[in-house]
Amino acid sequence: LQSLILDPKVKSEWKEARVDQIRGATLETTKHIWDMRLDQKVSLRKQKVKTSNKNDEGNPLLSSEVLAHDRVKKVPLSNQAEFLQSLGVTNSEGKPRPGMKSKLRQCQKFVEVVGTLVEKAKNGDNDPTASDPENSFSVLDMGCGRGYLTFALHSFLKKKYEDADVATLGIDVRPKLIDEISGIADSLGETFQSLNFEEGTIEQIVQQAALLERETKSNGVENESCTFDILVALHACDTATDDALYSGIARGANIIVVAPCCHKQLRPQLDAHAQPKDPILRHGVYRERIAETVTDSLRALLLELAGYKVQVFEFIGGEHTSKNVMITAVKMRRRIDSTQAIEKQIQSLAEHYGIRYQKLAQWMQIDLLENVQKDKTDKDISSKTSNRKLTRNRMPPRSR
Repeated sequence: LQSLILDPKVKSEWKEARVDQIRGATLETTKHIWDMRLDQKVSLRKQKVKTSNKNDEGNPLLSSEVLAHDRVKKVPLSNQAEFLQSLGVTNSEGKPRPGMKSKLRQCQKFVEVVGTLVEKAKNGDNDPTASDPENSFSVLDMGCGRGYLTFALHSFLKKKYEDADVATLGIDVRPKLIDEISGIADSLGETFQSLNFEEGTIEQIVQQAALLERETKSNGVENESCTFDILVALHACDTATDDALYSGIARGANIIVVAPCCHKQLRPQLDAHAQPKDPILRHGVYRERIAETVTDSLRALLLELAGYKVQVFEFIGGEHTSKNVMITAVKMRRRIDSTQAIEKQIQSLAEHYGIRYQKLAQWMQIDLLENVQKDKTDKDISSKTSNRKLTRNRMPPRSR
């Protein structure tokens, strides 16, 4: 510390030399506090300004957390949580089982993201939803897979908002898997009594949501609920993500969280639009990446058009999964005043890449291109990419 003060050539922890000399410093030890200053003769003057009278137990500098070499990382979920052990993610010591380290990290990151969104809604940041998260939560996980994240979010909300009612429902097409994770939930006691799993498809849910929206519009009443609704759909394949998004919009969900997967619908349209001399679209690998980017960009704009505050970001590092883009949407209290600017952005983006059909836009009855006649090629593309039955391949992979 003395050389750091006296020698201006000594580099700091940022690897850059100091321009000016440090004129003083405070050295705080477990027993004393030292005030160190340079006098006019550039000699170091040390003065003990305080001696701690606390015993070791009362001294915060001697706490086990400070003195421990390996600090305990603050995470939203305890690694020793019983549900993580029951699902085979961690052992009794809270350490991840072989091959489950990335899944544990995914669970922690997921509840951190959703928890932040709920907290922002609760505090009124960016003028989001008026519903009070302290009252009750309703969580719907569309395509829950083995339910790792479903269990994690339910546990987090129950612990974070102890006085709130939390009801969570996970949907998946595999009956044996539903029976397995339902048994795990039943074995975990009172906290997980309101966590349920049912066999079903995203297609069934979106049809119900569409019917609800038509009834709401016919009655001329906004779909409002005193329950704070959260809709989740991670790795729902291709247009199943659009079905999930529309389900959230139609249900008036306060928070929508999706992680898109398998962007197939726009690829044939990009292929038809690409010109041989186009420096980017002439390469198939670039068309694949652009199809993903354009699809998720359109989804984000359409969510904004529906009155949501939208964020698109990398969920977790690419070393854990290549499908790591997450879209979050928080319902705003006030609908946007002007939708024309967003509609123009949507149409401009669609026109630039020759996109005529996109499933979420179709659900919302939004025309991507104005005054465009549908030719035979367009109809062929539409028949291939829309109104398809939901198959097991369009549901999330088993590891969800």
